[in-house]
Amino acid sequence: MTKEPTGLRAWIFTTDHKKIGIMYLCTALLFFVVGLLLAIVMRTEQLSQAGKVIIDAKLYNVAFTIHGAAMVLFWMIPIVLGFFANYLVPLMIGAHDVAFPRLNALSYWLYVGACLIAVCALVLPGRLDIGWTGYPPYSIKGGANVAFYVFAVHLLGSSSIASAVNFITTIITLRAPGMTWGRLNLTIWGLLGGFIIQLVGVPVLAAAVTLLLFDKYLGTSFYDSFKGGNPILYEHLFWFYAHPAVYVVALPVFGIVSDIISTFSRKKVYGYTSMAIAIMCITVLGFETWVHHLYVAGTLDWTRVVFMWGTILIGVPTGIKTFNWLATMHKGSIELSAPMLYALGFISLFTIGGVTGIANGLLAFDTHVHDSHWVVAHFHYVLAISMSMLCLGGIYYWFPKFTGKMYNDGLAKFAFWLTLIGAMIAFLPQFHMGYDGIPRRYWKVPVEYTTHMRIASIFSYIAIVGFLLTIYNYIHSAIKGAPAPANPWGSKSLEWQIPSPPPFYNFEEIPVITEGPYEYGKPK
Repeated sequence: MTKEPTGLRAWIFTTDHKKIGIMYLCTALLFFVVGLLLAIVMRTEQLSQAGKVIIDAKLYNVAFTIHGAAMVLFWMIPIVLGFFANYLVPLMIGAHDVAFPRLNALSYWLYVGACLIAVCALVLPGRLDIGWTGYPPYSIKGGANVAFYVFAVHLLGSSSIASAVNFITTIITLRAPGMTWGRLNLTIWGLLGGFIIQLVGVPVLAAAVTLLLFDKYLGTSFYDSFKGGNPILYEHLFWFYAHPAVYVVALPVFGIVSDIISTFSRKKVYGYTSMAIAIMCITVLGFETWVHHLYVAGTLDWTRVVFMWGTILIGVPTGIKTFNWLATMHKGSIELSAPMLYALGFISLFTIGGVTGIANGLLAFDTHVHDSHWVVAHFHYVLAISMSMLCLGGIYYWFPKFTGKMYNDGLAKFAFWLTLIGAMIAFLPQFHMGYDGIPRRYWKVPVEYTTHMRIASIFSYIAIVGFLLTIYNYIHSAIKGAPAPANPWGSKSLEWQIPSPPPFYNFEEIPVITEGPYEYGKPK
């Protein structure tokens, strides 16, 4: 057995999936903190109507651009497809490593390159201010540092495609003997769905931003309406990927929730087969929903109706999972550990986001609330806050596995309640504002809605304090935490059957699998 290398050089040049996963975790958490700090700045700016508080209108555009990019592109997608996929997939399927270890390392460093370009776009003169979507015509006619935006997307896309090829191959070809498709963790099913979406959708996004680059700097006219182009083409290309990108994050999160709930309910996941089928259905249906972002963009009426029904239909497999989680907990031996609390908090927040999402998909209603604060509230409930909360809960769940230490349980639960209470109320006032027609992305809101924004800001501060305390808990516990047993949760999943942290090559011998990861009540 090869001896594990040590030192800084071993981290920089590593091809070990576990180390690469931890590097993804550290980098993504850094951008998560950046996104949270920018959220504080934007919320504080909207507390007052008396002109500039911290930043002016120009810098406000920069703030929400970097906030959106940091949270979606540099935190959410990398934490699930970078950290969780890298650390867990080989352990859960009984493999020594991924199929292509060097390609895996390359995908991480491409991600780091995109991070550095994003920082340049923030600090160099002009500053990126086109929103994380990069819509023309503004990005062509007046946007600053657009080239940085395009190059960052290209690097992120290359990283994603490399990871998708690697992990799809790993899941298909490197499963241990006896690890049938019906014995995979639902986390693996969710990651598989996310990587399929990346493989199909990212090239379309790359084409969209490449044409944007040509229009901006080479004088072409793909999106420039003054030269015969069509800016709506960019919206179609962008949202063909960007809406399924929600499920790139959501599908692995659904799997993680299932693993946590099964473990801390001491019950087999209810309706395992239907859960796996639902994940694959969402993977396909996710590409049939992008036009609901363009209901008011001159889309043909029959097209809007077709995609309205596609949007509503995707709520069916999504709802299946919620009922299955509740059925899994029914009559279970529930332990309200920190990961379990985060899973339950996710379900409560995601349900609000999901119900408002069905309303959002309805043609008549979305026409009324389109591009308003309603959309901001819905998006944060269904993705930004709920998914981030669950990712933090997943880190707590596997924290003993990748650090060999136990976290501070009291601090973890205290931070959870701060986060849940703050997140639950922070965006509720914006539903009312959006229903009243208040547009999003404005530096200031009308004076009669100042109270709404103050309530939202105060509770957002509470949620952000909870997030920051959680990150502090990770760092402190990783350094000074008590040693963790190999399987502190008594899980039946394969990754918990080896020492914590795992040895260099995971398994001394490839295991032979005789049962699934959720067979509670049976001897191992």
